[in-house]
Amino acid sequence: MKKSFKHYLSLEIEANGFSLGPKDALDTASNIQILFSERTGWFKPPKPIHISELCRAYKELCPDMDIHFPGVIDKIFHPDIITKLGFPVDKNGMVHFD
Repeated sequence: MKKSFKHYLSLEIEANGFSLGPKDALDTASNIQILFSERTGWFKPPKPIHISELCRAYKELCPDMDIHFPGVIDKIFHPDIITKLGFPVDKNGMVHFD
């Protein structure tokens, strides 16, 4: 599911007045993929993760980001942004690895 930088160049990733540039989108998607891969088993697809739990895990993965740019991680974890990054979010707030 790894997307290239070119893929994010053609997308407008924005919600509630907050937007991600292509490089930030690529980095964020890569980090989310890491979080999903940490929660998978042998020969089993990654299980969905609730968006708030994924946000918390992202803050643990990138603690300096939350210190230097307070509140940005919370803005990134808007369902519309996460979906545009390539991770579908269902109506219950569960993020799926596609």
